[in-house]
Amino acid sequence: MNIFEVLKSGESILKENNVQDYDFDALCLLEETFNFTRNDYYLNRFNEADKDLSEKYFSLIERRISGEPLQYIIGKWPFMYGEFYVGEGVLIPRSDTETLVFSAIDYIKKNNVKVVFDLCAGSGCVGISVAKKFPDVQVFCIELSDVAFNYLERNIKLNAVKNVTAIKGDITKCFADFDLEKIDVLLSNPPYIETDEIKTLSIEVQKEPFMALDGGNDGYYFYDIIAENWLPCMRKGTFASFECGETQARVLAEKLNHLSAETEIHRDLNNIERVVSLIKK
Repeated sequence: MNIFEVLKSGESILKENNVQDYDFDALCLLEETFNFTRNDYYLNRFNEADKDLSEKYFSLIERRISGEPLQYIIGKWPFMYGEFYVGEGVLIPRSDTETLVFSAIDYIKKNNVKVVFDLCAGSGCVGISVAKKFPDVQVFCIELSDVAFNYLERNIKLNAVKNVTAIKGDITKCFADFDLEKIDVLLSNPPYIETDEIKTLSIEVQKEPFMALDGGNDGYYFYDIIAENWLPCMRKGTFASFECGETQARVLAEKLNHLSAETEIHRDLNNIERVVSLIKK
């Protein structure tokens, strides 16, 4: 069996098992197994496939049809300006979240920003991306989960950012540990899915950590914590920006309105209202 035939067999198995992006996933797993770039594949696709590597490939295909996310199987995933280690116990970086990072970049470019906080940092994709873009800005990433915190520390090293500090903390309590008036930009992609809704999500999403998904009974638990304990103590003019679910932006903006001199809703690449930002009044 040549490499092309191995790929087509993998595609067929994924398709028969109702994996949505079966062709993309099959090619990604082939590249991972054979240590190929996309060009390598096209140059070598009619060569005989190594037997051991083929067996390894089909073992990864089996993991994928069991519902394990592609990103966990590969162990790394690209996001904006870098790659990030991911695996069981940490939320997978998604392109939707780039909207949150871009909202911060637009503000930082126009203002004298020295300190950025990333709450519920997870893999660190938000804070690290900001830090790579602005090496003179100090970024503090706060994460509670032991497993996710390990990924956060590894991703700081992987992306070689010297201006990021990982802090193990619970954002519902640790606000008292900081001088919040010194924060220039506050960012968060917190858990925002309603507790009862999580069990209705795809099997792949349910493989991600429950604590990274669970936003409480109404999905707004962490936004309420930030609005009650973080934002009131921050100085006038501070910029804050939050990712939210596709039906939450208007309600979240209303919740934050009493703290805001200026609120803006940002749409993601799919034209979904994904991020709410504000200037603290």
